[in-house]
Amino acid sequence: MATRSIWDRLFHRFTDATPDPHVRFGRYTDSYKSTENYQAWEESLVAFEREEYLAAYEAFLRYLRDEQEDNVHWRRDGETVYFEVYQGSKRLTGSGDPQAFRVEARVAHVNEARTPLLRRLVEYNYTLKYGRIALDEAETITVVFDSYATDASPFKLYYALREVALTADKQDDLLLEEFQQLDAVESSHLKPLPAEERAVKRAFITAWIGRVLRTLDAGRPDPAREQGGAAYLLLDLIYKIDYLVKPEGYTMEAIERMHRLYFAKAPDKSVAENNE
Repeated sequence: MATRSIWDRLFHRFTDATPDPHVRFGRYTDSYKSTENYQAWEESLVAFEREEYLAAYEAFLRYLRDEQEDNVHWRRDGETVYFEVYQGSKRLTGSGDPQAFRVEARVAHVNEARTPLLRRLVEYNYTLKYGRIALDEAETITVVFDSYATDASPFKLYYALREVALTADKQDDLLLEEFQQLDAVESSHLKPLPAEERAVKRAFITAWIGRVLRTLDAGRPDPAREQGGAAYLLLDLIYKIDYLVKPEGYTMEAIERMHRLYFAKAPDKSVAENNE
């Protein structure tokens, strides 16, 4: 077998790797927008400065919309703009008028409001910068953001909607796993992954975990002497899984917990302890 170069070893270009599966890997990103999207953003800024709030909302929604993903819809009814945005497994619904802007995402229905659940929700509210978690009239856990129109600049709306979407998308899986008194809501638009795709991604996760652990067990690098190299391999592993497979629920929380624990400010902990 041909000798592998240092670049092959660094970037895992293994000649005996399995062929790329016909499965979609990676996370969606809105970093690469069209000229029309950026033009809509500028129009939204100008309209907001002129206090033309309905025009600002509509231009902002055009900025968010991805034609290929068909992820944003809206309509104007008189002096109100109604809209919905799809993010991950959740649907955001909202409205904006000349006085106010509001958006919400439903997370789960509460059959019995026990103290541990309510305490978890209240504590989580302290981590949010724009929105809040609340119970609506139907006893449904909902992530809500609202603002006066005069404060609802495109910059604020972008980060607020992002927080609402990510919070709802993450918390529904975690809460449903932990609390039995909850029921899933708004799942009719979801399409389960095909069994073949689930098998491929599960194999991807286990293969990469096994590969990294075997590398460390073989002393390449030696975790006891080259702690920084071992840390790099471990962090590369969890970020690779997080970005390419897009795990949800408990697996996603486990990866985020590993990240938090490693970078937590603890002067008495060594790199070796963080790796462990």
